[in-house]
Amino acid sequence: MLRESNSSLFRNSPRLPWRSLFVWSGIGVLFSSALVIVMAILGAWLGTHFIIQLDDRIQHWFYLHSESRLALLPVITFITAIGSFKISALAAVCAAALFFIHRNSRYSIYGYVVLGSFAVMWLLNVGLKEIFRRSRPELDHLMVVHGYSFPSGHAMISMGFYGMFFVIWAIERQTQSASIMLPIVCGIGFIGLIGISRIMLGVHYPTDVFAGFVAGLAWLVCMIGAIKRMI
Repeated sequence: MLRESNSSLFRNSPRLPWRSLFVWSGIGVLFSSALVIVMAILGAWLGTHFIIQLDDRIQHWFYLHSESRLALLPVITFITAIGSFKISALAAVCAAALFFIHRNSRYSIYGYVVLGSFAVMWLLNVGLKEIFRRSRPELDHLMVVHGYSFPSGHAMISMGFYGMFFVIWAIERQTQSASIMLPIVCGIGFIGLIGISRIMLGVHYPTDVFAGFVAGLAWLVCMIGAIKRMI
């Protein structure tokens, strides 16, 4: 009787879902890294001249180079600040704490995924930047920035970390048989604004932002797979 009880407890142990989370996290890191590397190889194959022309054309439409556009600087600075390390770290800690307070297995999974997404996106971005070491655009930077340019950390954190909140929102709406279009539309708008703000401030090439979005999206897809298997 006791042996059967212990066996039942072992089968219901929460350690198995965490193992799944670690596996999918590893896949997510590899998938994100591989896509950025493939994009860099593709860029080298297309040629530096082509990439520079592409970046210049897109930058021309977004960079705050005129007096009328510079009026948007306070708004753009505020938007880009949301993707900074300090603000995203605060968001990660506060959101995780709120999830853990519920003492519910599903919400605990959300808490761990949110914290993991924040940590992985920033650490992976630092590592990738050290590999490629692309310089920042040769424009007047409208805010102080440090480090290399490719891929954009703000784009990665907006997609891979903040995107997770919209994924959780969509999952919760699905459990209530509600449409997920609202979180999808809001997520695209929110994430897109943070990425575009980096181009408007002249601190990233458009291809930096695109690569960051791709890396973050790859991570997001893997985390969706993990969550679906855990809840």
